[in-house]
Amino acid sequence: MSNFNVFFNGQELTKLMTVTVGFNRGVIAERTNTTEKVGNSKGVVFMDTTLGAKTIDMPFVVLKNKLENCMKIASILNVDSPQELTFSDQPDIVYYAMPDGAVDYDDIYRHGKGTIKWLVPDGHSYSKTEKTATNNGTAKTISFTNNGTDSTPVKVTTEMTSQNGFLGLTLNGRYYQIGNPTEVDGVQLPPSEMIVPDGASIFGKGQLNNKSCNPLPSFMGNLSQTGTVAKTANGIEVTDYGTSSVKSWAGPSITWTFPATKDGKIGARSFFLWQNTDFETWQTPEAGFQVHTVHDKDGKRLFSVILMDQSGAVNQSKIIAFVNDKKVYEANNNWTGVGYRGFMSMTKAGNNFVLVYGNTTKTFVDTTLTDSEGYFYTVGFGKWYNNPAPQNNWVTQWTLREDKIDSWIDIPNFFNVGDIVVADSETDDVTVNGVSVLSRLDIGGEPLLSPPGDNELGIVVSDFATIPKTTVEIRERWL
Repeated sequence: MSNFNVFFNGQELTKLMTVTVGFNRGVIAERTNTTEKVGNSKGVVFMDTTLGAKTIDMPFVVLKNKLENCMKIASILNVDSPQELTFSDQPDIVYYAMPDGAVDYDDIYRHGKGTIKWLVPDGHSYSKTEKTATNNGTAKTISFTNNGTDSTPVKVTTEMTSQNGFLGLTLNGRYYQIGNPTEVDGVQLPPSEMIVPDGASIFGKGQLNNKSCNPLPSFMGNLSQTGTVAKTANGIEVTDYGTSSVKSWAGPSITWTFPATKDGKIGARSFFLWQNTDFETWQTPEAGFQVHTVHDKDGKRLFSVILMDQSGAVNQSKIIAFVNDKKVYEANNNWTGVGYRGFMSMTKAGNNFVLVYGNTTKTFVDTTLTDSEGYFYTVGFGKWYNNPAPQNNWVTQWTLREDKIDSWIDIPNFFNVGDIVVADSETDDVTVNGVSVLSRLDIGGEPLLSPPGDNELGIVVSDFATIPKTTVEIRERWL
């Protein structure tokens, strides 16, 4: 075997010896089967099997400088733990071995002859390189193939791309689960401030028919903003619709400026406006509306909600919502009677606009208004030209709350963006950013093993999280 090279612990033994006939790597490591005799039944019952050490017999001959080379060989073989052992006919495979027993050789002949019995304690040979597969931060599964002949530990490295409560890894019925599966994504907000707890009580601070704050969206036509509004037993009620010089909507409006907050600021980027309102028509000719609009400091309409019966021919009321003066929602009345009586709310939370009435909630988004601040609130009352006015048209009560959501504090989850989680089944350890977190590992978890053939790793995270960048590493091994 003159062209056969052997390397051990980083040094080439075949510079000092030649491997001869009889070299035997064996087919499989030693196995021990456990059986049990049950009663008087024939044979035995197989219980389990365990893999023992592997031995490799390597006969050799020292051809020249016999004594000098033998001393060098002895120095190389003098190790106290398994080291890398490779053979030139398996350049991509390594054994972790050490000499077992005495290494004697026959010194009678001109050439010294002997045998090294290599002990491979774990009974395996390994690929020199690791095989990797990744999900590129998108897929919930990673497929990979183990071309070895035995199961091998799996190392999984993940990088969090969002906050996350827990990480679950599943493979062939085994799983790791790290963190808190019940965790939710939360924020801590500074206290909201109720700046109008009783809208009826500040009726006198409202401005009647403020032409710079016309509450009716342009799509709906023109409101004359004539007539009067009074505080009555019903609440805030239209008492006179006035007249319109053209065939359009006649009626008054009343506008309130958002009161200053405790820190003296006027205007709210985010707010919650609640109303208890009554708008109803009882006879066919009646046609009119009640409109609620929040304006910015310049009078621009940010959010409008209209309760309306616009037909003098049939009783058919509807609710219409506008954001940034664009119609975003319309629904016919399905309530008892013709109109709407009850609670309603209008919310702005950054770029989200939410309308709630009855059992209905509708959310609209306008990113152009994210930083726009509500500054004025206007209620308008209208009737169509010469048609009779609605029987009921008043606001019983309203409140206004400023929500400081632009000052929110993110409550950290178990995992933060950029956290590196390593689950190494070979060492049976799990780390986050290099720190062991075995105490946060689910007690039922088992090290992940990849059997020979095709495998698929599953990745599970909190429902509010994004899939992390994940890489699987295995080192194929052979019996």
